[in-house]
Amino acid sequence: MFKGTLTGGVGGSWIAAIFDEIALEGLDGCTLPWLWTLLSIRLECGPQLSEKLQQQIWTLLLRSIDKVSFYQLKEERPLLPPYRRSDDMDTEINNPLVPKTCPIVRLPYGPIKDGPIMGNCFDYRTRQRVDVKELQGMTASEATQHWHQTLVVVASQELRSMALQPSNAVMPKSLPIQQYVFLENVGRSRYNGETTGGPWSAMYHFKDSSFIFYMKNRLRTLRLVTSQPYVERLPTRTICSSLVMLPRFQKIYKTHMQRVLEKLYMVIKLRPERHIPIAEIPDVLDELTSGQTKKLLISHGLRRVYESTHVMQPSKQTGKMRKVTMLRLRNPDLKFDEIMQHDSNDGKEDKSTAEFLNQSRAYVDMPLELECLRAVARSGTRGMSTIEVAQYVAANIHAVRGSLKYLQGVEEIKSFTESEGKTRITRFVAGTEAAADMAQKQEQIAAQSQMLQCQEEPTVPSHVDIVLNDLPEITANIRHFTFPPAVKSEKQSQRLLDRKILIVRQVNERTIVHFTDLIKVINEMDYYVNSQESICRKTLFRMLHKMQTAGIINAYELTLKYEQRLRIYRLVTHPKIDMEHDLMRREVLRLKSNFHLISEEQLRRPSQLNNMKRNKDILPLKKLTTSAKGIPKPSSPKLLLACILHEFFFYLVYEQQRDQKPLPMSAELLQHWQNTEPSLQTRQYLEEWQTNESHVLPYTDEISWRTFLQPLPSYEDKPPGWFYFMDALERMPLSLMQRMFRVERDGTEQLRPHLLHQVRQHYQLRQLNLQLLIPRLRQQQIYIGTLRLLNNMGLIQVSERQQGRDPLQRWVYLNQRSCLLDTTTSSGHNYNRISAGRKYEELQFEFATREHVTDYWAKLQHVCIYTKLGFMKHREPSKGKKARVRLPQLTFVRKVDFDEAEALDNGSVPGDRQGAAGLSSLLFAHQFRHWSWVKRTIATTKRSILPNAMGKTANVMPVRKRMNRLRLKPVEKLRRARGVNACARRKSGPRDDVDRDALRNMRTLRVTWTTAEDRLLKMGRAVYLFIDAPLPALALCNVGTVCRDVIRQYLGICNKTTQACVRRLQFLIRQKRDQPDVPNWIYAIQTQPKICAMYNENFLAEIKREYPVRSEQNEALLVHFVLILSMLHRMVSSADTVRRQFTLPDYMEDYQRQFRECGPLNADADQVLFANPTTETELQVNIALGVLHSILCSAKDKTLFNLQAFEIYKNFSEDVLSAAFNKARMDSLLVAMKRRNIHPVSRQVTGPSHLLSAKYKSRLFCQKLGHLLYDTYHRFEKQLQEQRAENKLQLSSPNFAQLLLMGEWMAKDRLQLSLQLPANILTVDTWSMSQPGSSSTDRILDHYSSIFDNAPQTEYSKRLESECSARQAARVRFHPANLTYRLQCGVYNQLSKLPLRAMHFFCALDSIGQSVNISCARLEQGECPFATCIMRSGNYLNAVERISYEHRPLLKQLIADALPPASSQLQLPLDGSSSVAGSTTLTVSATNWLSLVQQLETYWRQQQHQQECKDVGKALAERTLHKLTDWRSLCTGLLEFEAGKEEVERTQDYEPSLNKEERARAQDVFVVHLPTIQLHMEQNDQQQQAKEAQLHKSLLEKVINSSFWRYTENSFETLLPQLQAMDYDANAIQHIKEILEYIEQHPLGVVGLELRRIFPFNKLLLEMLHQLEAHDLIKRVGIASHMYVHKLHMRHWVVHTFHITRLERERIQPQVAAVSAMPHVAFAKKRKASAGEQDTEQPTSSKQAKLTLEPLPVSSEDSSDYELPSRSSKRIRANINKQQSPSTTQPVTEDVAREVIVMRPQPWIRANASLNRRVLDRWLGALLSECISRTGCTVYSLFLRFPHLQPVDIMLLMELLCHLDCIHLMELETPTVHIESSYDDDLKEEQVSELYDPSCTYVTAHCNAIGSLTRFIGTKKYSNEFI
Repeated sequence: MFKGTLTGGVGGSWIAAIFDEIALEGLDGCTLPWLWTLLSIRLECGPQLSEKLQQQIWTLLLRSIDKVSFYQLKEERPLLPPYRRSDDMDTEINNPLVPKTCPIVRLPYGPIKDGPIMGNCFDYRTRQRVDVKELQGMTASEATQHWHQTLVVVASQELRSMALQPSNAVMPKSLPIQQYVFLENVGRSRYNGETTGGPWSAMYHFKDSSFIFYMKNRLRTLRLVTSQPYVERLPTRTICSSLVMLPRFQKIYKTHMQRVLEKLYMVIKLRPERHIPIAEIPDVLDELTSGQTKKLLISHGLRRVYESTHVMQPSKQTGKMRKVTMLRLRNPDLKFDEIMQHDSNDGKEDKSTAEFLNQSRAYVDMPLELECLRAVARSGTRGMSTIEVAQYVAANIHAVRGSLKYLQGVEEIKSFTESEGKTRITRFVAGTEAAADMAQKQEQIAAQSQMLQCQEEPTVPSHVDIVLNDLPEITANIRHFTFPPAVKSEKQSQRLLDRKILIVRQVNERTIVHFTDLIKVINEMDYYVNSQESICRKTLFRMLHKMQTAGIINAYELTLKYEQRLRIYRLVTHPKIDMEHDLMRREVLRLKSNFHLISEEQLRRPSQLNNMKRNKDILPLKKLTTSAKGIPKPSSPKLLLACILHEFFFYLVYEQQRDQKPLPMSAELLQHWQNTEPSLQTRQYLEEWQTNESHVLPYTDEISWRTFLQPLPSYEDKPPGWFYFMDALERMPLSLMQRMFRVERDGTEQLRPHLLHQVRQHYQLRQLNLQLLIPRLRQQQIYIGTLRLLNNMGLIQVSERQQGRDPLQRWVYLNQRSCLLDTTTSSGHNYNRISAGRKYEELQFEFATREHVTDYWAKLQHVCIYTKLGFMKHREPSKGKKARVRLPQLTFVRKVDFDEAEALDNGSVPGDRQGAAGLSSLLFAHQFRHWSWVKRTIATTKRSILPNAMGKTANVMPVRKRMNRLRLKPVEKLRRARGVNACARRKSGPRDDVDRDALRNMRTLRVTWTTAEDRLLKMGRAVYLFIDAPLPALALCNVGTVCRDVIRQYLGICNKTTQACVRRLQFLIRQKRDQPDVPNWIYAIQTQPKICAMYNENFLAEIKREYPVRSEQNEALLVHFVLILSMLHRMVSSADTVRRQFTLPDYMEDYQRQFRECGPLNADADQVLFANPTTETELQVNIALGVLHSILCSAKDKTLFNLQAFEIYKNFSEDVLSAAFNKARMDSLLVAMKRRNIHPVSRQVTGPSHLLSAKYKSRLFCQKLGHLLYDTYHRFEKQLQEQRAENKLQLSSPNFAQLLLMGEWMAKDRLQLSLQLPANILTVDTWSMSQPGSSSTDRILDHYSSIFDNAPQTEYSKRLESECSARQAARVRFHPANLTYRLQCGVYNQLSKLPLRAMHFFCALDSIGQSVNISCARLEQGECPFATCIMRSGNYLNAVERISYEHRPLLKQLIADALPPASSQLQLPLDGSSSVAGSTTLTVSATNWLSLVQQLETYWRQQQHQQECKDVGKALAERTLHKLTDWRSLCTGLLEFEAGKEEVERTQDYEPSLNKEERARAQDVFVVHLPTIQLHMEQNDQQQQAKEAQLHKSLLEKVINSSFWRYTENSFETLLPQLQAMDYDANAIQHIKEILEYIEQHPLGVVGLELRRIFPFNKLLLEMLHQLEAHDLIKRVGIASHMYVHKLHMRHWVVHTFHITRLERERIQPQVAAVSAMPHVAFAKKRKASAGEQDTEQPTSSKQAKLTLEPLPVSSEDSSDYELPSRSSKRIRANINKQQSPSTTQPVTEDVAREVIVMRPQPWIRANASLNRRVLDRWLGALLSECISRTGCTVYSLFLRFPHLQPVDIMLLMELLCHLDCIHLMELETPTVHIESSYDDDLKEEQVSELYDPSCTYVTAHCNAIGSLTRFIGTKKYSNEFI
């Protein structure tokens, strides 16, 4: 029937093979087509069974009803070709690949267990059984064709189980259904097997990989399946899984490693020497590369079988012996079959079981009891255990245990317990001697147990006098410990007794012992007796339970709960220690402290937490807290912290008296404090103190961090100088804590009011309940590090740690002696050690007073900073190849006893004394970062506070990787070979002749680049990236060469070299100016089919194939580079020609990209550089920047203000000053003075180190109306006032300033002009030309314009010099023709000049009373909507005359402005957009005809705007866009016109009168002198001049009041009577109170616009604010906009300065010259002087506050400054004879005290609070010039025009100009747009002065603006270099 053999392990019966194939398909069954496929493979009958064989199998199946069943499926089952796993092997990677699609049919998962039926069948319930009778009438082919994939043949359960059962194993009866389904899937896979991992594995049915793992191991244990490792490869990763198969289908799929091992085995075995050189392995394993071979040789799988060795062999070339690395077998006798076993072995060796029975000692005929008794008796006193007896007698252990119990019951044997490790073994002895010995041991143990007791009284610890603070946030619950019930009774042993004795000894020593400490001590004892085991918790509990029951000890359980954390402590105590005992309470407090520290440590290290969900919650919080505003905080300067802590210790230990009593809080004391802190509100603070803070008492009369420090307790049992550190820490004031830990003032709302207050900032932390302000872990780190530093500096000594986990729980001794070395003379370039060969001066210090400590730290800082150390190249080289180990953390030098500390205080310094100042070299005291908070890092500072409107740019294309610098370093050998004297490498010069010619064409050192050149370079960059995308193929210099040639050839620019092009291109990339053009162009190239067809991924390969030589390849690439560049240029050029207004972007990013492309790349966009502060730090930076701005503006004054600047800068921290200086540099406010030779000369010689930048000066000086114009204007005005008596002035050639004055005065009717013409030339009768109502000047100008408009082109011109006249002669062009003109112009002449759209006025007037249909379509065509249009008549002038005569009453009403109110319902689109095709019908009446005409005229004007722009120009068209026809004047002329009285034209009256002698040559006559202008002035009003003088004085007072501030005790209660006196009602007073309270709620102030929005009172709001500001309750401040701040929060908005007299300034002139006014120098000086200061947040004690309402004086040295009324300067003399106590000793101050002036810095206010009029006048002139030249500009545009000036300062200047009547401000109300909005809605505007929105407020300049400003400025001569 068929040919072949049966496979599959079922014997030789083909019938059995048929049923076996059906059974392997499981409960799902097998379809007929799939059955024929399976049998063709199984029976090996070819690709397909014959029809005859199919019929025989079909007949067999129909007859075997008891073995198979037939079912019909609802849906066809898919049919796939047969799958072979061996076909997945990939020869390149030597691993099978995972198929892309599932290669087998995966049926749905549906486990079935229906009685005995088991298996997987998803449609078990839905399929229908087919009766055999229905199938008997069909043949096999008919059945296959009819049923196809819907008929399944299912084997019986018995056959299916037999198919899965191995021949040598038994199928379990109760196998879980999941395991059976897995086994069924494995059987269905046959030789292919089932993988446990991967996309097409058993994971399809079982999603859990661990479940598959345990099922596989379970079936493998039952020997139902076999498994082997299997490795597959996915495109992205490798899958390592197991391949599971039935044992009868076992087939080995070897891995790549196994095949390599076998191949190497065969090669090595064939060689006689039994090894192979490693260098020859790649030749043997040709399928591996060299890199893969290296990885293979170090793999663990190969090293398990093979090893490497070294063999000496002769070289093939030289014959010399050399060492060769060989690979050989570890076991030379290893067989080939053992490789697989060795590889599959996991290294676990099977432990051979020991022999259990020994038949030599077994007696068959002896009873078991007797045999056991003899065995026990033979062991003697040692005894035998139950297992030993069982082994000895060779019996079952259960039988032996029963026999031993019987013998023990009849008292033949005795038992005792012995411990071995953790196991307690019971042994048995027999005999009298052994029993007696055992009884004696038991008696001794019992006696010792009875004597086991603790001592009578508990031991009191030595640190019981230390006070521990409670942590109420941690709750404690203590109770007796409940031991778990004992399972069995305790048997005493010597080991157990020793442990109990040890527990009692520990309790006697420590009183309270933790369970964990007991376990540790017991384990240590067991270790000493050579026991490697540790005690378990159950054994300890059992021991302690017995001891507690016997009353030996007490056991407690303590539970601590802190937030969400819980911790349990178990304690063993003395029996007399109960839960209320003092020692127990102290232990609870100590454990609370430890628990708090542990919790903080875990929060700082969230990765060590077990709860992963908790980690996810903590990590974002940690990132948020560690990164403050995106800028990391600098590390703490350790030496600066040590200085602060040392001063704090010295005051507490030696300076403050231990019995010092607190001072009473009184008004006099507060007044004394107010002298130092002027902003202190004494009355308010006293009331608050009496209410809430009466327990806080001062101990000194000075206001500093020492004020509220309580004395340390008296340590009677300790020598002097010792103190407990925790006692000092409890007294830490908030101000010192802020200086040490950099607490942000605006960090928390709880902390902010205390840090801002002048007195409360010095409270102790415990007085403010802020003990947990700083995390305890951070406190511990800072304090312990500082203590270690002070200890290593020899300033303190420490004792051992007293208790707890906190290392700060210790005693500290403060030394009184120390010494330093003056190491500033150290020479050489050293790293951290001074020069050893020099001798240094030793400086001894003895700390007796506060000044001694200050001098020590000042000298230490000076020596450390100026010691020459820190040269990295002289750092000691590291030993070995490992990286340098970090420096070890500082530790305490030694712990001393209390009695030896005084003897050790001899001034010695620990360490090697090789560091700066003679300290240890490990301290690195020379580094600046240890002395300052300023972080010296190069960071990019944001130029603007405003967000970037451009947003994110397009995706940046990847650029070529930069080569590491280490790879670019030359080789060490080459460097040595060149020698030290080798010259440096020459810079790259010109590459070719073109570069040389470009260098010759250069006229400047740096060339300029145009936009076209940059665009071309960016195109080259795009093509370069496009070609280099796959791999680097083109050098950057080649791109520069091509771009250079293109620029030279097509742009005509011949001064660009190759190197210049490359550098410019790199600059564009670095500045990101290639965005977004380059990415867009690359995308355009990649999407161009024409380019991609040729330049695809195969392009470079083809180039390399065609041009194998590298040079030819580069030349070909350059040719293609130029071709692509030309195509890209055409693409970009064609894209630019598309009109962009027709392409609407889809996204906002596209809009932004278009705006970016339209803007120039190199242009610096103006932007506002300031913003309102959000934090106090930002506010301080802006205030410091304002001081710097003011100092720079007065840098070239005669007077120096460095002393005031230094006193101001002292109140700012170093980082604030650094940030302000950096912002000034980044915003181009200042520039440094470049000096070639810097010598230590005086300030007067060198000048300032920084000046205002050129950008600043250009914005201030380079104006269209410069200051020279204002000066000229003022001189001419003064000249006019001096010649006021003559009342006449003649100007022959006026300049621009004079013309401006004439225009302004004529606008105000203060001046009349008359033109005086030369004799005998063009005599014009101006009075008879026109109406007498017009001026003569207008008639003259009309005359000349008429002449030159109608004259032909100039034929000739001539210049003659006059000898008889002294007037200035000039060349005048003469027009000989058209000497007779008509100069009169009537109303109809004016009508004829009107545009056509205006003439429809008469059409509307003629249509009154008629209905008109207005169509938008007809209006767009310019058609008149009225039926009777006058332009359709033959003579429209007659129609105008008729209509004006008929409607005379209505025209009179129009002239008198008495028309009825307009009510037009016409809506026309007035924005020029296309209107809808609609029409409107309305009736023209007397009420709407005028508005209708105006709307029509405006609509037509918008439609014709484009054409008029071409005719008259854009500027003129825009200016007249909204200008309507003045019909009132025209109608007046129409009504007054009388045609009958019109005079006849007489041309002779208008001819120029010429003499007969002069008519000969007219061209000579017209060479004339210039005409002169005669000025007729009105008389000046003296009263008006007085008003202006008073106005100018009030404006200067306004400037001063806006800057100065005074501290008062005023409140709303003191303002209330004034408001009532001014007739304010109760409602208004309540509003004022609400405004004041609202402002008080905002510490940084409230924006004025926000106040206007919340309190919409319009002008009343401004009046209320003025009342509050006049009463000193609020102050108008701000940065970017006006803000109002309460008087309580004014401290950070102002600075404290002073004014010194001339005599005093001359006395301290050397000191002033030595001090710099720049912040970066000031805070360096500040660090040196900070040691002598007591508080950096307050002014020096030499300043006294003077609260006065008078204006402060200005500088008297500058004559141009504004002089205020003088006043007597009150000086407060210091009481020299006043005796002070040692606790309140103040440093020596000057004998003259200065008045404290509180001001807000502004550019025109100097540092000494004087007014700088030059700066004020210049800025007023610059702003006015900008307002005049840009009529209608917004205030916000002025912010952009002058970015260096704060916006509020600009608004103040605008306010001054408004008061001078130079300008006025109009604020537009933003309209609300809705669906019913119309285009003709008028915008509402209102005149404003102070509160307005700058972006919605525009400026209108007045006609007399320049005159008003020049009169305010006066006569002053300012040069351009005054700043």
